[in-house]
Amino acid sequence: MKITYSDEGAYARIWLTGPFWQLAKARRIADAGLDESPVNTWESRGLTFQITLYGKNAYVLRAYKAMAKAMARTTK
Repeated sequence: MKITYSDEGAYARIWLTGPFWQLAKARRIADAGLDESPVNTWESRGLTFQITLYGKNAYVLRAYKAMAKAMARTTK
């Protein structure tokens, strides 16, 4: 599973991508980001999935930090 952060000026995005068998873990990680800040989300599923969180820079960066902590906890 991979987390990618992209700063696009006034707005930013986080992409969470991986194989379908890691979707439940990815949703838990995305929920950690959603709980931390008011960002929007979009999800695409198939053999691989992509969860996108987007919004203002400060909010997305806060969500990214929370997601990174959640990912570190789940990989232990």
